Amino acid sequence: MRAKVVYEYLHRQINDNGVRQTIDFLLNREEAHNQLFRKALGKVAQTGSNRDFGVTEDSKLYFNLSNPGGQNFDLQDIHPVH
Repeated sequence: MRAKVVYEYLHRQINDNGVRQTIDFLLNREEAHNQLFRKALGKVAQTGSNRDFGVTEDSKLYFNLSNPGGQNFDLQDIHPVH
């Protein structure tokens, strides 16, 4: 929604036809993305895909990247999920 507002503002401010055509394209693309997102959201709305899954051990896992060296990881302990 925010991008659409910016594109509309720019469209009103610019007189160059080439730039206006580009902004028209971006506006149309933004609207298409918005419609696709709403359609997808409507499909999953009743499936539980957008519900709170609760707190799991995985959801508590985080990496403190603000202090390099504060955490050491052994790549031997990392295993792919099957």
